[in-house]
Amino acid sequence: MNRMPSLTLPLVCVALPLTVAACGLVFGGTRQTIQAVSSPPGTTITTAPATATLTTPASVSLERKKDYTLTFSRAGYSSADAQVVHHVRGGIIVRDILSGLGPVIIDAATGAWNSLSPKVVNVTLTKTAMVDGPPTIRVGMTVRQGKDGTELMVIESSAPGVAVDVAPMKKH
Repeated sequence: MNRMPSLTLPLVCVALPLTVAACGLVFGGTRQTIQAVSSPPGTTITTAPATATLTTPASVSLERKKDYTLTFSRAGYSSADAQVVHHVRGGIIVRDILSGLGPVIIDAATGAWNSLSPKVVNVTLTKTAMVDGPPTIRVGMTVRQGKDGTELMVIESSAPGVAVDVAPMKKH
């Protein structure tokens, strides 16, 4: 009967766990896809750290080992930021520890034992007041004779298309 040399068994016990793939790497990899949705749609998203510039609705693939800030911007709206943070998936760490030192080292180094949250980022942008036109509008009042002989107050502005509303003042 052949017996293993006394040195072979310890080597197998040490090498075998190192050859087993890390659970986090196997069950999810080093990147995670986050869904980004905005109201209104068609909003530009930039990531910090910089990874991509996208337009909503979008899916963005991010590394599991980093935190991110997603900035949503669109002309005529206030920009908004959303945080995507990483956290350790406890179940993956338990599986790694039960599998040996190798998987722990691999998942820790690659960040594969992390998860990003939230998985869906939904942002509503606030419309800003965007009024095109001159910085100053002059308003003039003149009195003219109407066709029936009554006096008419005519109000005009220096900017075309500007409506002027005249209402009686309240007496105090």
